[in-house]
Amino acid sequence: MKIKVKLYGELALKYGTEIELEVKEITTAEDILRILKISDSEHHLILNERKIPKDYPLRDGDTLKVLPVVYGG
Repeated sequence: MKIKVKLYGELALKYGTEIELEVKEITTAEDILRILKISDSEHHLILNERKIPKDYPLRDGDTLKVLPVVYGG
């Protein structure tokens, strides 16, 4: 199945703003992060404009947004 991943911040500079991955049928958001070597503790995972947990199962055609956590005040 194919998953689109939209990246922001430093990740966009490293990988580009959008990539498409061919993955096995049972794939979670955490699996995508592992493939791309991205820390799950420093990023928000957004699917269909909703924040999702890292163990959320993805479906063919999904677009996963990976946004960096912003610190400061």
